[in-house]
Amino acid sequence: MTSIRVNFKHRFPVFPLPGAVLLPHAVQPMHVTEPRYRSMIDSALDGSGQIAVAMHDGPVDGEEPVTAVRPAVCLGQVAHHESVPGGYEVLLHGVCRATIVEVFDPTDERPWCDAKLRPLETLDEEPPSMIEVRDELHSLLVSNHLSSMRPVESIIQWFEREDVSTHALLELIGSTLVHDEELRYQLLAEPAMGRRSDLIRVELNRLDTLLGKAAAQKRDDLDRGMTPN
Repeated sequence: MTSIRVNFKHRFPVFPLPGAVLLPHAVQPMHVTEPRYRSMIDSALDGSGQIAVAMHDGPVDGEEPVTAVRPAVCLGQVAHHESVPGGYEVLLHGVCRATIVEVFDPTDERPWCDAKLRPLETLDEEPPSMIEVRDELHSLLVSNHLSSMRPVESIIQWFEREDVSTHALLELIGSTLVHDEELRYQLLAEPAMGRRSDLIRVELNRLDTLLGKAAAQKRDDLDRGMTPN
């Protein structure tokens, strides 16, 4: 359950990011230099401070505002902003997943796209505990192979906190360990928590298998007297 209020009756500015998918509960640092998006940040800060982070749909022309974006977005809250030479340093905190209902093209007064959004998840209800899913994910992460990954140590610590729900853990695992752009978008676009847990489970098993193969190859190389340069 989020403590940030969202009024979906309002329109939200759309910030398209190439190759980046923000997930709820995650944070996204951004260096904003384009004049139209600097103006967008100014406008957002005058209001709720909320921005719909979208993924490009198709080729990008750096000279024109992006109007073609994929429908699933993450509504982000500006958690921190700092003026720097030529723009802003911004830290966005993912609030919730949503889908675009209608896009409003840029105008002379508003050189960025706005959109009406529909939430893909309920914000004012406590998500299910899903203890079995939580336990299974923990078992996967502490396995011999996955536990060797540096980011996993901090993830394991999240499991020990009672204030971090299974729902939040799924988002944090996805934002930390899932690097494939399409899979991250699937996680963003999927409204069902159970289905998102399935996607995370499959990816963790895939990573565990890859790490196991890499470890076996390293042992084989050592047995043959070979060492990496």
